[in-house]
Amino acid sequence: MDALIAAVPLVVFLIGLPVLMKPAVKVAPVAWVVTVLIAIFYFGFPTQVTLLAALQGAITGIFPIMYIPFGAIVVYNVLKATGWMDKMQNAMSSITIDRRAQALLIGYGFSAFLEGICGFGSPVAIPASILVGLGYDPMMAALVCLVANTGPVPFGSLAIPTDTLALTTQLDFMKLSQMTGRLMPIMAFIMTFATVFVMSGVKGMKGIMPAILITGLSFSIVEFLVCNLLGATLASILGALVCLGILGFYLYNTKETDVWLFPGETAPANSGTRNLDFKELSLSWLPYILLALLVIAVNLPSTKPIFAGKVPGTEWLLFKAQIYNPNKIYAFTWLQSPGTITIIAGLIAFQFMGIRFGDFTKQVGITFKQMIPAFITVACILSISEVMNLALPIVNVKTKAVVWATASGAAQPSMIAIMAKSLVATIDKQIMPFLSPAIGALGVFITGSNTSANALFGNLQKLTAQGLGLSDILMASAGNAGASAGKMISPQSIVIAATAVGLMGKEGLIMRRTIKFAIPYALFLGVLVYLYQFVFPGLIP
Repeated sequence: MDALIAAVPLVVFLIGLPVLMKPAVKVAPVAWVVTVLIAIFYFGFPTQVTLLAALQGAITGIFPIMYIPFGAIVVYNVLKATGWMDKMQNAMSSITIDRRAQALLIGYGFSAFLEGICGFGSPVAIPASILVGLGYDPMMAALVCLVANTGPVPFGSLAIPTDTLALTTQLDFMKLSQMTGRLMPIMAFIMTFATVFVMSGVKGMKGIMPAILITGLSFSIVEFLVCNLLGATLASILGALVCLGILGFYLYNTKETDVWLFPGETAPANSGTRNLDFKELSLSWLPYILLALLVIAVNLPSTKPIFAGKVPGTEWLLFKAQIYNPNKIYAFTWLQSPGTITIIAGLIAFQFMGIRFGDFTKQVGITFKQMIPAFITVACILSISEVMNLALPIVNVKTKAVVWATASGAAQPSMIAIMAKSLVATIDKQIMPFLSPAIGALGVFITGSNTSANALFGNLQKLTAQGLGLSDILMASAGNAGASAGKMISPQSIVIAATAVGLMGKEGLIMRRTIKFAIPYALFLGVLVYLYQFVFPGLIP
């Protein structure tokens, strides 16, 4: 019974979003109220500590979580408002007239890049609208982008989902990066084939196999190396930059002899001329090239402690506060945050691009208003996560003093721990490798966000894995990776795609097409997780 009551906040999301089709900004506050009331009146958590835990979760949801995409979207909006994003898009659109190659370049490569810098719907909406502008059937454009936008999802918006997973579970960010980076490159490589298959079938894949292999290998190899050597933050961005560069160079310098067009199409709509202005193209990418260099620079072994405020004299770079738990201090390294670094990279690049400071400040205000619903949603979800992970008593590990306890003094496990205990009692450890990706996919299906799914289910994955004697790093990473399957069928993603291509009201038809890819994707991912756990455990960080 306790496990069912503990799961009620998740049921609120499950009913409110995909069933009632209410926006997340309305459902999340309702779920927050339900969570707090259950914690206080059913499980007996003191009101004060419950509200303080909720406060810490909400603050964490804003800084550092939502601050990261805020910086990225500000820079993106500046480029869009000043015409530089159009220059970037037009250049890519003019490289090839082959419809399959356009899907790889724009639907896969450019989508992965957008996922890395800003996420939150743009990796589907923007490429899909470009493909429609190039003459794609709207349904085909939506399907291509939904299927293609899977490999970079756990590393979207400078790896917010993975960062949130680390914050929620208190597991090591680098180990989660490495393990997710040993799952997703395999899936990303497979999905390059699916990107072409969805539009031309197996027969159409044969004529463009070199481009498929170049796309899949360039992105996947870089994604793997970045995750395992540097951490997840730049995995999608660097993977996409290398992929776009190599694929673009190949397509631009290869004579197209086997051009594939849509049935009945005699000439490609809006075909380009291949007359690229390389200086203009380089400048349009400058903010993101600088971003990659700066993120690497502040995370070098010699510089990371400085920017993290751990070196004497640099303490001002680290904001920290004890809100309710002395063992879980709130901390925000504001200068090292990818949100700050993105803004700095943008401001430097704008000087070379002729963009005025006033254009930047204008977009700061516009972006803030644009993201208010996302701020509210994520703050509520991280707040819910913190309350659902609250357990009593809280004992200061240094002084051994009891900081918070129930009125009776009895131990009270967290709501997540109660659900995990129920799972441990009902499932076999051999099943969990398949269940973990499915839970991640379900989380995204419910919330529309890998970040939110990790906040809600990350600790459930961790505690269930520990209870079953499995690797918590692997199972948490499996959920992180499995979320990308949910992206294909998430009502939120599908609505965004349908809106971008003008197919409002056809969301059900789109979902029926994408679910054919999502289910095999999640099952194959489960096989990978099983192999890592039971056959190659030495490969788990």
